[in-house]
Amino acid sequence: MPDTQTQPLDPVALHRDSVVFNALDCTPLAWADETYLGKLAASGVTAINHAVSVSQGYDAAAAALVGWQHRLAETDGRVFQAYGLDDVTRAKETGTVAWFAGFEDSKPVGEDLWRLAALHQLGLRFMGLTYQNRNYAADGSGESANGGLSRFGRSLVAECNRLGIALDLSHTGERSTLETIETSTKPVLVTHAGLTHFVDSPRNKSDLVVRELAARGGVFGLAAKSGFLTPDGLTRRPGAEVFADNIDYLVELAGIDHVIVGTDVGDERKYSREGMARVRRLYPEIPIVGADLDLERIHPEGLGTPADLPLITELLAGRGYSGEDIGKVLGGNLQRVLAEIWDSASGE
Repeated sequence: MPDTQTQPLDPVALHRDSVVFNALDCTPLAWADETYLGKLAASGVTAINHAVSVSQGYDAAAAALVGWQHRLAETDGRVFQAYGLDDVTRAKETGTVAWFAGFEDSKPVGEDLWRLAALHQLGLRFMGLTYQNRNYAADGSGESANGGLSRFGRSLVAECNRLGIALDLSHTGERSTLETIETSTKPVLVTHAGLTHFVDSPRNKSDLVVRELAARGGVFGLAAKSGFLTPDGLTRRPGAEVFADNIDYLVELAGIDHVIVGTDVGDERKYSREGMARVRRLYPEIPIVGADLDLERIHPEGLGTPADLPLITELLAGRGYSGEDIGKVLGGNLQRVLAEIWDSASGE
């Protein structure tokens, strides 16, 4: 639970001085302009796992990664592609942003494990096991069969462990999630999800998953999506305090050392009624937007753009969390786990 403060924290200074590592965000390359870069600067983020591919084949996913590399080269170092934790340190020291490439699905790997090494050489450092649907590795959280890891999936987990690719189970089904936690020799991540304790959706994670994840050293990041955080989030836009309510429960359930931030907000210009209608059609189990397609309710008040990360620090300080614990949530916990995943990897 939060600690009682003897001296009030200064959230602005705390956020500025902390290493802030957003475990998952996603903005299309089309919106990676000066406006977006300004939002990153305002967010105070030090490092970001950026999902460059949601659920694409190998060629399209690799092309998206390379496209982002070219865009980053145009930012004059303000945002640069990162490959390890030394880059996070460099970003903090220079006031820049360490950008890590991630995928939300292992679909680009197909059934050819050699592709993982190729993608790792391009800089892939985070990978979702599934994106809602079944793939060669496992069942996503949209599959009612709730199958577990396939034989190929177990090989894929082992290869990710060997290379040093952090596995993300945010969109993975319950059984597949639990089996991956058990199978992996390295801690695994849930970078952006909600809790079934608050919203009983297959897209969210059960208390059992959170406890098992923490018991094996993993970390859990909350998505800043209204429908993930509160039962009426699709019909009434909640205040930002609902995000802190979920954090409180996570801390009680898993402990402060296993909670991170993965907002999954992205540049707000990417949201459209047409796009959200498509998401509802393809993935009806994701509680992201109501039937009226009201885009304003997708995120809680004050958490609707990439620039809004400082509000999370303010919320936690207001709940009485210590500066040390807030630093863990903002970036310290994720860095600790990534050191275990990346630093001991054998690479190619």
